[in-house]
Parts: sequence; C-alpha cells; structure tokens
Amino acid sequence: MAIGEISQQQLLRDHQSFQQSYQIVKLSGTDVTEINTWPRDLQVEVYFGTWCHDSQREVPKFLKILAESSNISTRLFGLDYAKSEPSGTAKSHDIKYTPTFIIYRNNKEIGRIIERPKVSLIADISAML
Repeated sequence: MAIGEISQQQLLRDHQSFQQSYQIVKLSGTDVTEINTWPRDLQVEVYFGTWCHDSQREVPKFLKILAESSNISTRLFGLDYAKSEPSGTAKSHDIKYTPTFIIYRNNKEIGRIIERPKVSLIADISAML
C-alpha cells in the first residue's frame, strides 16, 4: 500500500494494477486536442488508495492525461484505509472518498472530482475551466 506523497514513476513501478491499467488507456486525438487547450497554471492534487478499485480505474487515466500535457502540475498522495497519510494533507483537505482529484487554477481550488467523473476526467476538468 502506498501511503504519503508518491511519484508517478514509483506508483507505476511498484503497483502492477496501476501499470496494467495505464498501458490499456488510450486517448483519442480529440482528447489530446482538448487537453492541450488547458491553461498553463493548472494544478491537480490526487488522493487515492492503491487498494481502491475506483483509484485503480481513474488514476491511470489521469496519468495518461499527464503524459500528454506538460502544463499540469500534479501531486499524488497515497492514502490508507482511513483516508489518511503521514503529512496530514488529506485531512486538511477533508478527503473522505478515493480517488479525489482537486483541481486548482492560480493556486485557487476550482473543483473536485470525487470517486468517478460525471462524464470523463477530461470533460469534467474542461467544464471547471
């Protein structure tokens, strides 16, 4: 179980279910075009559990989005079953469900995607912008 801040490389290297899902995800040309319209000051914090099936489904999709855009600043936080981690960041952001994607622009929270997107990660983030 990954607990605390983790890099994308560590997550994919150490957790096979995330690596397998990442390999399967394919983005369309339309998806890539949409991602590349996003502003340069976009930041996303991702709170997830390596044990959580929703995280295993959604986080690899998000990592594939990151692979298409250098505009997105990201921090990944692995949580335990109690939705906590050593730094207390999850608690200070009132994280109750995994995964939770917190989207920031100009260092201000503009929205959250909790457990699963309404449409898709790309469509939901674009709608926030």
